[in-house]
Amino acid sequence: MIELRFLGTGSLGDKRPKNKLSKDYRRFPTLLIGSQVLIDPSEDIFEFQESFSFFGLLSSVSDVLITHSHLDHLSVSAIEALAKRSEIRVWATAPVLDVIGDIRGVRRFEIAPFSRITVGDLDIIALPANHATDNAREVALNFLIRRDKTLFYGLDGAGINPLAFEVLKEVSLDGCIFDCALADGEYSQGSVNHNNLDAVKIIIDILQKAGCCTDGTKYIISHLPSAKKGGLHDRLTEMVEDTAIKVAYDGYYICI
Repeated sequence: MIELRFLGTGSLGDKRPKNKLSKDYRRFPTLLIGSQVLIDPSEDIFEFQESFSFFGLLSSVSDVLITHSHLDHLSVSAIEALAKRSEIRVWATAPVLDVIGDIRGVRRFEIAPFSRITVGDLDIIALPANHATDNAREVALNFLIRRDKTLFYGLDGAGINPLAFEVLKEVSLDGCIFDCALADGEYSQGSVNHNNLDAVKIIIDILQKAGCCTDGTKYIISHLPSAKKGGLHDRLTEMVEDTAIKVAYDGYYICI
């Protein structure tokens, strides 16, 4: 079993409603795996902990994985704050480690596409993502995460990188988390960095036909827009009610 808690499910630049406990209030995307592993700790994680009264939620974090250097996925100040509590290990590509720099209490480990690492009791493969940054040297990452179950973490990214697909088609996936930053909006050839809901459904169909997803696979969409006027979460939930897709929200908890 892999325990997942979504501390943020939003996108960069979105306006948020006033109610911080609303399912349409979306912080920058951060995932907590168990109690010790964080993916993409954002500047919002401590406010999340306070708003939801999850005091001590982050006290056991020992390892941080970074997908890429965009501001909604990387907060150097959050890493500094985590390291003041106890030593942490940060796993990221060389360009991201350059952004982070030397921080007291942080041990830095360079990874690249297809790196295989062990983090606690998790075996993780870094996979290339279809997502560009301003640094031509940087390759954004997705992650294949294994314990007794297998999870694909696909934020950020449009579709699935062909090289990553070659790895995924050889495994059986118990859960998938997909980028859906375009929500139910239109998808065009120019939308090369993110998915909409229709694109997510196509990805699921491809993975099912490849045999790596089954009727028991859990699908979750995240990296969604905040809706200042509300209603987006309920609208998306209604749109997927006849599918196996779940719409994540800040505070969402699920076991894979």
